[in-house]
Amino acid sequence: MKRYLLGFLGVIFAATAMVAVLSPAGAVTATGNVTVEWHQLPIIHFTLTPNYYSGYGSVIATFGTQPAPTHGPGASQGGGSVDFGKTLAGDTYLYKYAAQLTVTTNDPNGFDVYGEAATEIQNSSDSTMYPTQALYYLPSGASSDSNTGFTPGIPFAQTSGVVTGGNNVATPASIAYVTYPAPVAQSSSANANFYYDYEFKVPPTATNGNYFVWIVYTVVGQ
Repeated sequence: MKRYLLGFLGVIFAATAMVAVLSPAGAVTATGNVTVEWHQLPIIHFTLTPNYYSGYGSVIATFGTQPAPTHGPGASQGGGSVDFGKTLAGDTYLYKYAAQLTVTTNDPNGFDVYGEAATEIQNSSDSTMYPTQALYYLPSGASSDSNTGFTPGIPFAQTSGVVTGGNNVATPASIAYVTYPAPVAQSSSANANFYYDYEFKVPPTATNGNYFVWIVYTVVGQ
């Protein structure tokens, strides 16, 4: 018998970006000449928009005509959290228009985007935890997509980096990397937009409660 899950899986976002300013590398003198070298580090502007298009929300995996998306109270268009609302243990849900990543940089070589879960998926009601492999991401579109709950996605990995915060739904998480994982997205140009749906494959053993996990996105110039 399926168990009914109250509340939400709040996939709440924390965004980090590398920002640098112009600085002189130093001056080198020679007879009759002075050479001044300036080195410019990449400057990155990164915007993360959850629920980025109207019609956002979760749809249970079903054949045939897809039901209208719904969402929990934590979601709002262009903000809030990715809130799946009420879900059933053992079922799969697609969350449409979950996240838009907009990146602008002066790095002509482009950039890498990293996205990882700060911890396992947590039930704040009874402290049980479930692997992040229950939460997936898959490409979407700026204003439409044909994804359903049966469309293959890529599971979010739990970071091996050092996490600050992220152990409760009220505290944003951040990740300090020693080495970077495989990027979730790459761009060879200076500007790009990425659009994602999410999938939540609710564990059959999931207990009643409010579930959350922090997904941390980091953008690094190449």
